[in-house]
Amino acid sequence: MSRDFGIVRSFFTLTASFCFLLCSLTTPSFATPPEKIEVRYSYPTQTLVVQITHESKRGNHFIKFVEITKNGSIVGIHTYDSQPTTNNFTYVYKIPALDDDMFEVTATCSRGDTKKSSVYTVRQ
Repeated sequence: MSRDFGIVRSFFTLTASFCFLLCSLTTPSFATPPEKIEVRYSYPTQTLVVQITHESKRGNHFIKFVEITKNGSIVGIHTYDSQPTTNNFTYVYKIPALDDDMFEVTATCSRGDTKKSSVYTVRQ
């Protein structure tokens, strides 16, 4: 009986040690969806300015796609391999627009989470 208890205790100790080792070797990914997208338009330069807030502390995920629609039609899909900073960054896109044109921007994380901006109406 004592021998069986020793085997069970050894098995439990070995399993617990393996679980602890496995947990300590893996790090959490801290993947988060984009938090915020702010859009504005500059008439003088005819550029759409997109500010994105996306926390990526370890850089293991990033904003991979930025899709821009103007008046309901896609005018650009931009693909990235990283993001400029780990929190807030700005992209500038040259897109001609007139008063009352409406822009909407969707940012997609490399892990698949998306965030859509509010509709932005151009005003001179």
